Amino acid sequence: MRRKDVKMAIAYYFEIPAMRREFAAERAGLESEYDGLRGTSYDGVGHSSMPGKPTEALAEKMVEKNTWARIQEIGVKVQVLQADEATIRGCMDALNGRYKSLLSMKYFRRYSWAKISASLGTPEATARRWNDKAVDRLGELLEDTPMVEELLGRASRARV
Repeated sequence: MRRKDVKMAIAYYFEIPAMRREFAAERAGLESEYDGLRGTSYDGVGHSSMPGKPTEALAEKMVEKNTWARIQEIGVKVQVLQADEATIRGCMDALNGRYKSLLSMKYFRRYSWAKISASLGTPEATARRWNDKAVDRLGELLEDTPMVEELLGRASRARV
């Protein structure tokens, strides 16, 4: 596997939590927009300024906008993100602890090479060499995972 692809997968891995939060916020927004209990008081009787049946009107509006399909689509996307995260995390957990911390410093915390070398207590050239070895080793581990091409496709689309 090319280093470029592995680096893209690493960046995707570290962006997955933010992507999941965005999907959760979108889903919460869609669900709250059509929450039928919003106008219901504690006595169980709807007290709304809208005439008629407000819950039925919300359901019709939800069907018109196809909101339920979007909520289900978000659920599927979150499941795929969780599976991708688990796959990449499993591969990263198989790495040497030093390599794993180096990848975290470089691609998650976005440290400079000078800061990485100072944190590891090694010369900058050694830190760069370890990075190359870590990326190569992670690439080997990712190649052994099933459906890695689909994972890389999702990673490339996420980076757009």
